[in-house]
Amino acid sequence: MAYSTDMEGARAMGRGIDMSPKHAIEVCTAIRGKRVEAAKKFLENVMTKEEHVPFKRFNKQVPHRSGGPGRYPVKAAKHILGILKNAEANADSRGMDTERLYIAHAKADKGRAYARRAAKGRMKTHTLQTVNVEIVLKEA
Repeated sequence: MAYSTDMEGARAMGRGIDMSPKHAIEVCTAIRGKRVEAAKKFLENVMTKEEHVPFKRFNKQVPHRSGGPGRYPVKAAKHILGILKNAEANADSRGMDTERLYIAHAKADKGRAYARRAAKGRMKTHTLQTVNVEIVLKEA
């Protein structure tokens, strides 16, 4: 769903981020609809491995935790936390009340794939998948 620039709310995007698309999609699903402070605390707990991200879509061969299948995608949580803080700063600059913000839209999808040289000087290549993330905040 495309959003125009004149919509009410604050938006932040990250393009071409080097992280797993599957992990990014699951993290965005987990934080969508939450208050900003709760989402930031959740992402910090994921980075310290105190709380897991429930995997609802990509859960084949995923170990079970207390709340169902889940993992600790630290790298994805770190990048999405940075984008969330950027969206919060954008909301503050637009004059929105930062205490009442919630995540109205959080989306991650596959970005551009790059060919990289394989390790140890080998001539073959492997592809590096990137991710595009979009977060929109609104006042409750």
